[in-house]
Amino acid sequence: MDFKLARPRRLALGLTLRAVFVAVLAFTVVHLLASTHFYATMVLLVGIAAVVTFDIVQMIGRAERTTANEEARLADLGIAVQRQRQLEYLQTLLDTVAAALFVVNADGRVVLANRAARSLAGASVDRLEEIAALGASGAAQLLALPPGARQVVSLSEGRRVFVHVSQFSVPGQSPQRLISLQRIAGDLDAVELNAWQDMADVLTHEMMNSLTPISSLSESLETLLHAPGGAQTSELAGALEAIKRRSRGLMDFVGRYRAVAELPAPRVEVVHVQTFCRGIDRLFGLVLKEKGIVYRSSVTPADLTCAADPQMLEQAVINLLRNAADAVTGAEQPQIEISCESRDGRVALAIADNGCGIPDARREQIFVPFFTTKTGGSGIGLNLARQVALAHGGQLEVRANSPRGSVFTLTLPARP
Repeated sequence: MDFKLARPRRLALGLTLRAVFVAVLAFTVVHLLASTHFYATMVLLVGIAAVVTFDIVQMIGRAERTTANEEARLADLGIAVQRQRQLEYLQTLLDTVAAALFVVNADGRVVLANRAARSLAGASVDRLEEIAALGASGAAQLLALPPGARQVVSLSEGRRVFVHVSQFSVPGQSPQRLISLQRIAGDLDAVELNAWQDMADVLTHEMMNSLTPISSLSESLETLLHAPGGAQTSELAGALEAIKRRSRGLMDFVGRYRAVAELPAPRVEVVHVQTFCRGIDRLFGLVLKEKGIVYRSSVTPADLTCAADPQMLEQAVINLLRNAADAVTGAEQPQIEISCESRDGRVALAIADNGCGIPDARREQIFVPFFTTKTGGSGIGLNLARQVALAHGGQLEVRANSPRGSVFTLTLPARP
């Protein structure tokens, strides 16, 4: 460091001495020219002065280049320090995340892990299969998940974790994947418990709505049968009809509950989205047209494919179209549009309408089984559509449409 600090002083001293020497030579040449005829000497002195002047110019050039290099080096050092600080900040930020985060490259090697991931691994690891909590089978299962997948995986010791996989690219490098492992405990257990409580509340409400009038009518029948002189036939028939109607209603509810609880596993195959949408157009387009609803569909690109069970996917889309058709009832110019496109290596099917829309407070409620705001509605259509999406490793989301209405987006894997 002292050497670097002394370098500018030596340069200044060298330039000063050379400048003084050139000045002395110039003065001597002028004196000889004015008082003598030593022309050869004067030419020699002028040559020496030129050489020294050229050396001064060279020194200044080297000093400028050295200064520029030093400035560039300092700038690079400053950028490196800034990047190091950013990396330290990001690492600290990642370490505060409760989920275990692994960045894995194309050959399955762990590039980066946060504190929770290192705690799960118990030590520094180079590959996922080296983590005892995962084991070889668990690591293979994680690496086989496509980008965007969300799945519950059991660890070797029996604990369950919620896994989310995403993919990103760094310029000049092959794509890397970020694997997030969130323990299903604590808050998530509480959410699951609340979900079961909500389901129990719905079941209790529906069954009490049917059993209460049945019980009341049964008591009325007993009273009528034991009444002096017998009961009117019409009253008995009316009571029996009411009991029959409510019993059928309860059986229908149980049937709808089974439809929600017993969704079959999908038989996944490659589905050509363009062909699939044409089938939906033929199946449901005429129904919408008869209702005065403008309907259209689009697929980009035309050869887009997804991995799905075509029958289950068709049922999910039909449920979403029926929901959209109910939403646009009463709209001035009712419109429904299906648009399919590729997003981040997955396929997104969006059903948009310009209907009444969904209040923010009910965005999540609409997916709860048997929840409905429509008179006579079953409350299972949207829930079944979401179950179909989850069964395929996808998701179903809803957002507000502009200027009005809703957009339901069903996302599916592009490949099996």
